[in-house]
Amino acid sequence: MVDEGMTGALERIAYGSVAITIVALGDAALEITLPQWRVLVVVGGSGDDGATVSEIATRIGAAVSPASKLVTRLERRGLLRTAKDPADRRVTRVRLTDAGAALRVQVLDCRRDYIQRVAASVGSAPAGTGAYLARLGEAFAALG
Repeated sequence: MVDEGMTGALERIAYGSVAITIVALGDAALEITLPQWRVLVVVGGSGDDGATVSEIATRIGAAVSPASKLVTRLERRGLLRTAKDPADRRVTRVRLTDAGAALRVQVLDCRRDYIQRVAASVGSAPAGTGAYLARLGEAFAALG
């Protein structure tokens, strides 16, 4: 059971996570919006086959048309590349370019550094907290 205090703490963590992402994107010195960042995260986590535009739309919680526009903008910036799926020419596959992969790693590393600093500032966690946070993280990851 999760009580109100815990729910409030998780909300503050979620807000803080967005703030850390915005700072990390700023540190990357490229103007990338949060929705564009989500596309880079989804595509970068999709393996060698990349992701389809429909898969991206589903994962970021958008309709296909806005997701397609995000992909087009990121492709123009040299962060993504698209190609028709050889098995089904109606499907567009999206993959990171080397620049997109490097940006993704840079921002994720920056985020991780901020998270580690914040966590270190509050001291050590009680026994069992790590396992709980791991399960909670998996549950949140399953959302998108």
